[in-house]
Amino acid sequence: MSAPSCPTVLIVDDSPENLQVLSDLLRLQYRVLAAPSGQAALRIAALSPKPDLILLDVMMPDMDGYTVLAKLRQSPLTQDIPVVFLTAMNSIEDEEKGLSLGAVDYITKPINPVIVSARVCTQLELKAARDKLADQKALLEQQVAERTAKLTAALSKIEDTYAALQKSYFGTLMAISAIADMRGPAIGLHARRVADISRKVAEAMGMTPAQVQNVFAAALMHDVGTIGFPDELLRKPVSTMSRDDLAMYRRHPTLAAKALGKVEALREIANIVHHHHENYDGTGYPDRLSGMNIPMGSRIIGAVSDYDDCRNGVLTVAPLSKKEGHRYLVDGRGHRYDPTVVERVIPYLGLSDDDEISEVKLTINGLIEGMVLTRDVMHPDGFMLVSKDTVLDRHLIDQLIAVHRDVRRGLELFVRRER
Repeated sequence: MSAPSCPTVLIVDDSPENLQVLSDLLRLQYRVLAAPSGQAALRIAALSPKPDLILLDVMMPDMDGYTVLAKLRQSPLTQDIPVVFLTAMNSIEDEEKGLSLGAVDYITKPINPVIVSARVCTQLELKAARDKLADQKALLEQQVAERTAKLTAALSKIEDTYAALQKSYFGTLMAISAIADMRGPAIGLHARRVADISRKVAEAMGMTPAQVQNVFAAALMHDVGTIGFPDELLRKPVSTMSRDDLAMYRRHPTLAAKALGKVEALREIANIVHHHHENYDGTGYPDRLSGMNIPMGSRIIGAVSDYDDCRNGVLTVAPLSKKEGHRYLVDGRGHRYDPTVVERVIPYLGLSDDDEISEVKLTINGLIEGMVLTRDVMHPDGFMLVSKDTVLDRHLIDQLIAVHRDVRRGLELFVRRER
């Protein structure tokens, strides 16, 4: 039973009889070590491989169990070894003292072999679980470090490119855009579409030529901070990301701005990129800016980028039509987006007459059989009641009326406008 994979139990007791009894009880399942004193226990516990569990007698001459435990906890080599006290003292105060000093369990003498075996098994299983979690944490930290190194290397390449092209401002921008293309063509194509519309919107809003150029450049590079992210993350729609995925994804404006800001000529562009995910109502990131505190260029790029991401299934689970993307922007006015910016963006979305929103909002009492829903009907608690494009019948209308009566807020109902 001395194989490396077999757990090791160190028994500490000044009584040879107790050491023998416990050793005989446990050696059939575990590798057993014995120490007749506290000093001996401290020496053995520091050896490699370390014990997985220590059964420690409290009442010993020269050094009692409480002192041994304190010294074990002071040493980095032994501070994590779980300790179970063995003692004839069975008062509540004695048990509380032992547990307060860091013991994981407390067994009173005379020992019951069944109880000792069960508690030793439980503590070893707990330690194995803790060790497994520690290994998984170490592996995760290693993976994060590797990804961070890749991102650092990628950003370092960008910085090197900036330094080499400082004399050619526009050439620098094109080089950075090319690096984004290397990460994936979708990033580059998205950036160019957003840059083209953002430039037109900036001009329509009366910005100076220099400001328009900065908005155009910032739009080209607004997602450059994602180039070091894992492929599986970039393939997920934002609306389906986990909390950890979102935490990583939401770093990209800061990562891009930090890299761009190292070049003096790109400081203003870096600031625009840094804030392109701020929301007009202050609920965005990374700095929760609101209203006019968000740079104009950031407000423009945020609206245009979200529209393009909706159309291509990056922001939403499925790609939206032009009409649905238009609705997404309109619904976000005053919340996600600057209403003035949305008004200026819409003319550049390429909507035709057929793409115009042909719907009307109704109250629950205005529903009529045969009407067609143009949007999902959502319960105030967040789940869907009826999907869009459903044709209403009497039974369904009655069900919606019943739900409407039960909820505190009214249901939002949109149906196709009759032409």
